[in-house]
Amino acid sequence: MNNSDPSLDRLLHAAGQYRPAAAAQEEPPFGFTTRVVAAWMAGSGREGSGLEASLQAMWFRRAFLCAVAVMAVSVGWSFKTDTAAPNDEMAIASYDATADLP
Repeated sequence: MNNSDPSLDRLLHAAGQYRPAAAAQEEPPFGFTTRVVAAWMAGSGREGSGLEASLQAMWFRRAFLCAVAVMAVSVGWSFKTDTAAPNDEMAIASYDATADLP
């Protein structure tokens, strides 16, 4: 029971013979790497400058704290309304009418 596809065998054999080129494995030159790291450390880019990054971090922190506060109030409010017993006689009568239905 040999149902081997010759084109698939050729493809798999060619994939097994593949070796990446030596140029693809080389690292960038040392001078290029040091220039990139030095520019990053100095913050010479507009997007990552010190003052701008600290302002973004401050606004993100404030927005996060406001979102947490809104979430806490919402959860507290939902627990308060769930645990409160209905005092209205119409609500109790309506509940009794719907509870008796099959």
